[in-house]
Amino acid sequence: MAEQRLRKVEAGSHRAPTLKIVSDSKSWIRSATAILVILIAIGFFGKVFVSALVVQRQAKIDKITQTISELDAINRSLLFEITKLESTERIYKIALADTSEEIGGIQGLGMVTADHTEFLQPLSSSNFSTWDNRVIALESGE
Repeated sequence: MAEQRLRKVEAGSHRAPTLKIVSDSKSWIRSATAILVILIAIGFFGKVFVSALVVQRQAKIDKITQTISELDAINRSLLFEITKLESTERIYKIALADTSEEIGGIQGLGMVTADHTEFLQPLSSSNFSTWDNRVIALESGE
């Protein structure tokens, strides 16, 4: 530690006493402590700020995830509805229903089932040569 000396000031002196800055050996400890406290405070507020950003972003992610789940459920229900609308049973009902009948909001088509089914045989390439200017007669007599 530095020695401190006291000087006696004479009472009758016309000069004002001189002021000197006394160096304190503990001043660097105070400065280092103040800087350390400021850095800790900045770090604390920085951590709080980053945590707030993380929570905010997580809330947005949760909202988007919930929206995706809801849209996925709607998509699945619409796909199920499409499957019901495309069912063979429903198509047969609408096709065979009378034109005055309405099934599921759709007017019947009035189609009838065929009595018998005939399958056509494919033509060979040799048969195409005889098709040049032939007229195909319709069974109805036209």
